Amino acid sequence: MDINEIENLPDRIPTGTLISMFQNALDQFRNNKIEKDGFLLILSQLTDRQVMTYELLRSDIRNDIDRTLSRLWNTDSYDEVDIILSIVVNLGLEICFNKIKESLEHYKDIDKSILDEIQETIEEVGENISNPYYSLEKFK
Repeated sequence: MDINEIENLPDRIPTGTLISMFQNALDQFRNNKIEKDGFLLILSQLTDRQVMTYELLRSDIRNDIDRTLSRLWNTDSYDEVDIILSIVVNLGLEICFNKIKESLEHYKDIDKSILDEIQETIEEVGENISNPYYSLEKFK
């Protein structure tokens, strides 16, 4: 799975194809066939396309991504934090979101720009992390 191929995909992809692509990315990362940076970029691109389906990603895949990103979470890199926050919010990843909130307990060790990004995201999401389409439901 190559990031250039992923970036050139159409904005809308059938749900089944997306599930397969997410699973493929997870498998390749687990088998050390892609590095963390590439994995995060691929997940970010796939997440952008998942959002366009206006449905939650299948729960087993979502939970797998949630657990994987929870293990990768750190506050050392602004770029990583930014990508992971976007994926977490757009896929509704509760485990990682809770880990992100817990990381604020050690805020003295976090760069101010990273801290601001985390706090802003938490404020925006509020208690609705499990449903990324919460704000759209009023338009039903």
